[in-house]
Amino acid sequence: MKRLLVLMLLFTSPVFAQNEYLNNGSGHCSSATLEPYVEQRWGTNSPTGTSTSGYDDDNTTVGIRLRIQLGTTCTKEFKETLMTNERLKQQLELLKLCARYQNLELGPQFKDVKKMCKDVKLKKKAKTLAK
Repeated sequence: MKRLLVLMLLFTSPVFAQNEYLNNGSGHCSSATLEPYVEQRWGTNSPTGTSTSGYDDDNTTVGIRLRIQLGTTCTKEFKETLMTNERLKQQLELLKLCARYQNLELGPQFKDVKKMCKDVKLKKKAKTLAK
């Protein structure tokens, strides 16, 4: 078994994922967020509570938390670049899709594909004048 594993390691090469579109590097970019929260706390056996028994009581806290990232690289220019890249990804995907299905008769269930691909046509070859 060990020999088989060693042979496999010797004759394999690393595989790297390749994306034909732009990579999505926007995971770190987030704006300020408001998030609701609910906390439930149950009583303890320590005599620090305010109840008549002298112990902590159960309590529930409901609130809204504001989260703002400090030191983020998510600038206005970066967001604009991300939006441009997203539009470019969509357009590249549409070009691929439209070229693939251009000569097919698409039914009504493909109305969105028809709408998005209606302006995708082959370029007309320019006529050259012989002198």
